[in-house]
Amino acid sequence: MGVKIGYFAITDAWTPTGCLRQAIEAEKMGFDSLWVEDHLIAMPGGTECNFAWTVMSSALQATKRVPFFTGVTAPIMRYHPAIVAQAFATMGAMYPGRVGIGVGTAEPPNEMAVYGGEWPSNNTRLEMLEEALTIMNQLWTSDEPIRFAGKYYTLNDAVLLTRPKEKVPVYVSAIGPRAANLAGRLGDHLISLANNPQYVREELWPAFEAGARESGKDSNTMERVGHFSYVYDPDQVVLPENLPQDAGTIKGGAVNRAFSSGVISVFHSAEDFIRKIEEMKRMGYTHLAIANGIQATSDEAASLKIWEDVLPHVR
Repeated sequence: MGVKIGYFAITDAWTPTGCLRQAIEAEKMGFDSLWVEDHLIAMPGGTECNFAWTVMSSALQATKRVPFFTGVTAPIMRYHPAIVAQAFATMGAMYPGRVGIGVGTAEPPNEMAVYGGEWPSNNTRLEMLEEALTIMNQLWTSDEPIRFAGKYYTLNDAVLLTRPKEKVPVYVSAIGPRAANLAGRLGDHLISLANNPQYVREELWPAFEAGARESGKDSNTMERVGHFSYVYDPDQVVLPENLPQDAGTIKGGAVNRAFSSGVISVFHSAEDFIRKIEEMKRMGYTHLAIANGIQATSDEAASLKIWEDVLPHVR
């Protein structure tokens, strides 16, 4: 099977109704998946910031077949992992086989707006995420009340009575090798912004595969999702240097190695889309979550219609 192509409606760039319209149209056009970011504070350049789970639930009701994922939810600070587990278990029960969750270690604007104290280090947040995933997986699979006393979270006889028949698939966000290893160990799949081919092949995939082996999984059966954003600019009026190309607020040692180009691409034609997708496929990504991000124009329809000339050529 060829690469899956997912459409990412950006809640920081479009109104909730706009995201819903795009989800409905993307399914009609034949996309393999739908994605939505999960922010409280808009990323640089954002003009909206709507609640991901509301958009996701509405889109699941308004569509018929396509699976829907967050990219990504941080179940470590702004949300308690038990609440995240309940929310996605409920959606999974309502829409069997169509609900997944991307998880990550969060970004300061979204978490520190409601969370006191110092911003935790990357290592601490990875520890928190590991503990959060342990809790979520227990709640999704246990029929009995759970008691959990961890370093960061506590459960006192917590149980989810409403659960889907199939476990909600978890896509772990990873730029660095340690997060990639965690994705292999505790996740079902990996999602990454990394776009440096040498780094992806020599550092990211080996760490992911090692984590999968540690948990007795076959990494070849796990999706490797590449995520990037685009601005469709057929009139060539957008200056790439004016776009926020800092991968949000992601910082750390692996970041300089992980990126050979910005995370937002400016496309003028269908051929530009196709070249970028083929480049990501050669890196080893098996599923792409491609975000219709910043509004270069007010023509929402045009930025979707271009896919009619792209999708037939990239599968």
